[in-house]
This record gives sequence, C-alpha cells and structure tokens, in this order.
Amino acid sequence: MVPLCVLGVLAALVPLLWVTGGLKETPKQPSKPAGKPLDAGLFDITVRDARIGMAKGDFGSGPERFLIVRMRVANKGKETESLGTGGLADGVGALTKDGKWVKPDQVEGVAAGAETNVAQPGLPVEASAMWKLHPDDSPAKLTVGLREWKYEHGFTDNTYTWAVRREGGKLVGRFSLPVAAMSATPRPTAPAARPTTTAQPTPTARASRPATRAPVPGAATGAPRPTASRP
Repeated sequence: MVPLCVLGVLAALVPLLWVTGGLKETPKQPSKPAGKPLDAGLFDITVRDARIGMAKGDFGSGPERFLIVRMRVANKGKETESLGTGGLADGVGALTKDGKWVKPDQVEGVAAGAETNVAQPGLPVEASAMWKLHPDDSPAKLTVGLREWKYEHGFTDNTYTWAVRREGGKLVGRFSLPVAAMSATPRPTAPAARPTTTAQPTPTARASRPATRAPVPGAATGAPRPTASRP
C-alpha cells in the first residue's frame, strides 16, 4: 500500500505539472536568422524584417495600423497559389502574448513590379504578411513561425494536393524579429519655384576704326602745298 503522505504529495504535484507542462520542459525550437531562404515544402520563404506601418484594410477600407512582416516567396509547385487564406497565409503565424499562433489578417504582394495576391510558379513575390495592431500597441519584438507544406493525399480520397502540416505544432522555421517603429516621414512637397530672370544680351565690342582727320576744303590729299612768291 502507498502511504497517505506520498499520495498527498502526488496530489499536490498534479496541478503544478499541469501548469508547467510536465516534469521535463519541452525545448523551444531555436530561432533562425532572417535573410536566409527556408524550404517550407511548397514555398521557399526568406523572412526579411518586421515593422509597424499603415496599409489599407479589408474591402477597401481606410488606412489601418498593421504589424508587417516582409518576406520573399517563391512558389515551387506547378499551380498558382494564393497569398491569403488557402495559400501562403495558412503556413504563417505570429506568436501572441497568450502563446497562440495566429494567421495574418491579410497578405499583399508585388511581383515583377505589379501588385498581386497570388504566387505563380517560378515568379518570386515580395510579400507582406500583416496583422492588425491596436493603436496603443507598439511591440519591440515579434516571433514569427513558418509551418511545413506537404504534398500528400487527403483522408477521404487519393487525390494528392499541397496541405499545411499542423499536427504536433512543429515549425520548419521560427524567427525572433525586432520591430521597427513607424517613421513619421513628412509627405514630399514640391520645391518652391525660383524666380526666373530674363537674360540680357551681352554687348559685343565694335571693331575700332582708325581716326581720320576731316579733309581741308580745296586741298587734295597728298598734293604739295603752294608756296607764296615774293615780289
């Protein structure tokens, strides 16, 4: 039989273990450095940085405050994939204070200089995963996680498709990013017009002529002067 004192100790340990997660602490997945490509199965993803910024909200609403994570995304599949729900966003998460992973509220992208909401095979996309931010929140750091995509068949049929693996909570990449504050950059203004002045023509020097003496009336040029004769 087990002594009552031992049972009492075990009973006291049960709630404590439930809170702490057991006798052995689960090791955290090490953070990966930003700026290096990561193989997430369907996508190659390079997480760049995180910042606070303004962007248009859903359904064309006015500018809202977002926590924005910039990343380069390359679709390795054979079909065009969405950047939002049903695509890239399903495999991206931000860690909240409560320890939960949440998907981005929206994802925008630019490919070949044009805005896009899809990732085409072989065409890299500069994507921005965005989470709505309360006006009073200005986090200094953000933890972002990337899940793995697997090409496998479904549970009810043998059709193969790409799907995010969520079981076990394992990530293929975990990033701890400093968050850059939103810069209050003034809108560029056109420079003030400078007064224009009409250029005055530069006077040109006139060729100088040799000075000439006025001719004496009745005298021929170069003729000898007459001499008076004495009586």
